[in-house]
Amino acid sequence: MGARAGSVATVAAVTSASIGMPRLILPPGWQLLRTAPDNSETARRVFASIRELGPRDSITPFARELERALQTQLDDAFRAGSFAVALPLGRPWEVPVSTSIAFSVVTPPTGTPVLPEVGEKVDTDAGTARRRILDAPVSPDALAGELVPLRTLDYTWVREDAYLVAFASITGDADPDYAPVTDALTLLITTMLDAVTFDPAPRQETQP
Repeated sequence: MGARAGSVATVAAVTSASIGMPRLILPPGWQLLRTAPDNSETARRVFASIRELGPRDSITPFARELERALQTQLDDAFRAGSFAVALPLGRPWEVPVSTSIAFSVVTPPTGTPVLPEVGEKVDTDAGTARRRILDAPVSPDALAGELVPLRTLDYTWVREDAYLVAFASITGDADPDYAPVTDALTLLITTMLDAVTFDPAPRQETQP
């Protein structure tokens, strides 16, 4: 998983210095996590309570595997330019379809950013955005039960001299029986991002 500029044609750098953390209405079991160069401590904190659920010799390997998977996901998101990720970390999905949302700030190499022309223009609590919803082509060689990209969604806002991008991916089993789950997750993501707002960027302290 990673943040993509989506409808933004050219980018030069990614930074979160000019924007604060997203304020999201999170469904039960979801968490919003800031990414960093090293996400091991975040992963340990998220699953700390798991270690108390059973005997140490049996629960510790399970907790470590959860931590490893989450750290890998956050590390990948950071390397892709995301400064925050929202994802479900509650009870396991009962169907083989899942999703996550990554946030990034993208600065154009030159000029002042303007709202992209590609995508649907939508009014959100964070201001006017462009939204794209794209179904991913599924290879005819995909095996039954194989988890593949199913759909992507991206929102792009303009913030001063940069683009603010929210990118969501839905992955899972391409079996048509699970299509209603993909549609339900699409509705969930659009509802969350239509209502997202952003904290002001932290004020930089100046030295006397």
